Amino acid sequence: MDKHQVSEIVRERLQSCHPGGVTLEVVEEAMQLEDNYWYIPVKPSAQPPHTFEYYDALAEVETDLSLNGHLKVFLVPTLPEEQRRTKAQQNP
Repeated sequence: MDKHQVSEIVRERLQSCHPGGVTLEVVEEAMQLEDNYWYIPVKPSAQPPHTFEYYDALAEVETDLSLNGHLKVFLVPTLPEEQRRTKAQQNP
């Protein structure tokens, strides 16, 4: 299975996840395959009110894909775009 196929499967599964009301998006260009595991960065549309909900949602999707999709994935939490810009401005 190639990078694009894996990203589509993960995207489909993430469509039903909205921790704290945010949308989760796969960052396909940053995906990496290492030791038979796909490392897949996932970016929220905004900072979830409770970070643990974000992490729980990612763990649930990882487990589901492992058990039902037979995919070895590690969903890597990333910062939402607005937070990345703020941090970049603070640390030039």
